[in-house]
Amino acid sequence: MRNFSASIVFTGMVLTCSCFSSVLASGEDAGDSQPRIITVTSSSVEGTVRLGGSVVPEQIVNLTAQMPGDVSYIAGQEGDAFRQGEVLVSLDPKTLYAKREQILAQIASAEAGYRNAQVQYRQTIANPYTQGNSMLGGAPGMFSIFSDPARSIMGQGDPDMERSSTIFAQRTQVETAANAVNQAYAALRELDESLQNANSYAPFNGVIVKKMVEQGDIVQPGMPLVSFADITRLQIHVEVPTRLLRTLQVGQQLLAELDGQAEPIPVWVDRIFPMAAAGGHTTTVKFWLPQGVQAHSGMYAEVMLSDPEGSAEALPKIPESAMVWRGSLPAVFKVEQDGRIKLRLIRIDEEAENGMVRVVSGIRNGDRILADPASHTRANR
Repeated sequence: MRNFSASIVFTGMVLTCSCFSSVLASGEDAGDSQPRIITVTSSSVEGTVRLGGSVVPEQIVNLTAQMPGDVSYIAGQEGDAFRQGEVLVSLDPKTLYAKREQILAQIASAEAGYRNAQVQYRQTIANPYTQGNSMLGGAPGMFSIFSDPARSIMGQGDPDMERSSTIFAQRTQVETAANAVNQAYAALRELDESLQNANSYAPFNGVIVKKMVEQGDIVQPGMPLVSFADITRLQIHVEVPTRLLRTLQVGQQLLAELDGQAEPIPVWVDRIFPMAAAGGHTTTVKFWLPQGVQAHSGMYAEVMLSDPEGSAEALPKIPESAMVWRGSLPAVFKVEQDGRIKLRLIRIDEEAENGMVRVVSGIRNGDRILADPASHTRANR
């Protein structure tokens, strides 16, 4: 009698499982106690293409060394934020200070030469007989008053031309000395500008995204120091095939997917570059990302563009009620041929009409799924 009862119980369990399997296989609704099963169908959509790109800041600059020297100060590390005008990198200017002292000495010598040239010029104008007389063996004096007319008559010289030449030479020396002073001051201004370039300042509010030098490094003019960017406003940088440019216009809204995020986000066309890349047949397009999106510079992203020349694509279409959420990921309960229920994660494209959604991956046309699974529904192991 004990064996018979066990047999009845065992048989009842077999009948129950067999009955449930038959309901799943037929796809008919057996009542409120049994889940409803539907067959996945397809929905044709326009041809689309996914173009990969990367997230970049709106503003990014590479600060370079403007003078040779040793790196004496770096304000912070990658990710540290600074306000506009704060010092980011400083170079040791001790060699420039030594050169500045040298230039100051050159300025003093040039000014002394200029004063001497002015004195000689004024003396030449005030005393026309300071030079030696050639007829008297070079001896200067009052005899020039009588000898100069005689030399002119005898054809041995032109005293007036000689005096004009002397005055012109003295004026030239004054101008040359003045130019030397101006050159020395110009060198001083250039050096002072170089001293200001010893410090690299933040051009706007932002963060250090890359540091190329360390304290103590020796740099030369043109060497990169740090990359500085404003990461509060981000963009997606994409190389778009030229044939797809006619489908884009500035301000147009599209959808994009960031790496690691299942849900697409809206983006807007910000700028279409006026010239295609040489030999690449692509044009750079930048898309705005919405404020507050969880993204960082360098992240991979895909932008979905319509492709008028692309063939239509048939995507599986399921009711929204068939989806269950596991965290941030959508899923469905798929019914296998043997009646077992399996949980399948899916990726959805966009919501269609009448509460239907298109599925990009996870299930295929012809698969059977639970149309409206209950909250306590569990997959079979």
